Amino acid sequence: MPKPDGLKRLPDHVVAPLLRALMTIPRRPDARLILQKVEPGRPPGWSNQPDYNVVFRGRAVGRIWRFEYRDAGGEMGRHPWHWRWREVEGRADTTGHAPTLEAAMTDFRKAWDTPASTQREA
Repeated sequence: MPKPDGLKRLPDHVVAPLLRALMTIPRRPDARLILQKVEPGRPPGWSNQPDYNVVFRGRAVGRIWRFEYRDAGGEMGRHPWHWRWREVEGRADTTGHAPTLEAAMTDFRKAWDTPASTQREA
């Protein structure tokens, strides 16, 4: 049965190969998130602990840093790598914690790729 807009649903045997083909299209270079080392240190530790800006389309949009919050409980205390973005247009402020830099980068990317309509306030 046609939809009210006049479009007909394609059969699954046609849609599945099209979706697989779309998934193989590489991300465009302007969709990359780039880590940029920050010197000198910034709070909270003002030290030479690893500290990075996350750059998207030439603009710093977030931060990934390492700091051991010794008096913090829960996930923040167990995971020395932290990430966040604040005040990015069209995105809810988001923060996270991870055990490694690689995990922090993966978590940041995953959250960044989540549609704005499903993001939650941190």
